[in-house]
Amino acid sequence: MNGLVNKTRLLAAFLLFVTGTAPALAEGDDVQALLQRMFQAGSMHSYRGTFVYTRNNAMHAMSIYHAAGPDGIRERLVSMDGSGREVIRDNDLVTCYLPDRRSVVVEKARPSGGQFPPRFPTNIDDLLPYYEFSVVPKCRERVANRPTAKIMVTPRDEFRYGYRLWIDKETGLLLKTKLLGAGDAAVEQFMYTSIEYLPSLPEDLLKPAIDGSDFTWMRPGEAGSAMHMGPQNEWRFTELPPGFQLQMHMAHHPVENTNATEHLLLSDGLASISVFIVRYDGKGDSLMGGSRMGAVNAYGRVVDGYHVTAVGEVPQAAVRMVAESIVRKPAH
Repeated sequence: MNGLVNKTRLLAAFLLFVTGTAPALAEGDDVQALLQRMFQAGSMHSYRGTFVYTRNNAMHAMSIYHAAGPDGIRERLVSMDGSGREVIRDNDLVTCYLPDRRSVVVEKARPSGGQFPPRFPTNIDDLLPYYEFSVVPKCRERVANRPTAKIMVTPRDEFRYGYRLWIDKETGLLLKTKLLGAGDAAVEQFMYTSIEYLPSLPEDLLKPAIDGSDFTWMRPGEAGSAMHMGPQNEWRFTELPPGFQLQMHMAHHPVENTNATEHLLLSDGLASISVFIVRYDGKGDSLMGGSRMGAVNAYGRVVDGYHVTAVGEVPQAAVRMVAESIVRKPAH
């Protein structure tokens, strides 16, 4: 169940940004103003379109139908390749139809580490020690045949990626993004190829085309496990990449097993790193050392009888430092 849910979250991550009727962007707007207007574009406009994205060296295309109104956000995404998976969003409830697995996964929408396109904070003051922000003057680039403003986000060290953002000058919608690694090489990309803003969206376009009545449905709390959040009091870090701090601690407890998987989430306010900790029995194929898949880097090692894995859409140097610095606190 957990592996299935994690895979569907990659698809559902694109539900976390929406467009709106923010004021048109002006040529003299600075980064703070552009990000604020991008944020304000949130929940005030309906549209349909097509976008493509590349990750893990593979390209995918999706159709999107987005309706915003007084009752909130409703959205439908349809994969245009592969098995034709669909994602339906009704405010904070996300339903993923997986015809290749004959399954439906229902989840509460929540921000998660490693999502792409990234969600930028509207106040960047806390990020300035770690990233340089700039607006390309007099940008003449178009995306989906619409004029855009362009923001460049450049990391100040080797522990994070850079970003390029293209924002619709009229609506404030994020139309294109690039995640940049060493030498400004693109490691992930997202781009609208067409978009049509509408006063309203027909109801039929928001309903799934897949009949999931005979599929296996999986809802929160049905995975034979219990989740809890609380303070992280058994583990600590001797050193972290500059700016990264512990944001969340969660434990997953399988009902038929006393072992728990601890999940610690670190973030610098933009990039994030997840740390997973589980008892190590020497069996299986646990990651030792570094690994990379597209923009995602991971690093694994054994600490005091536990296997620790640090993973995130950050350079290898960041996950290695996190994994190598984690230690268990002495028992009292």
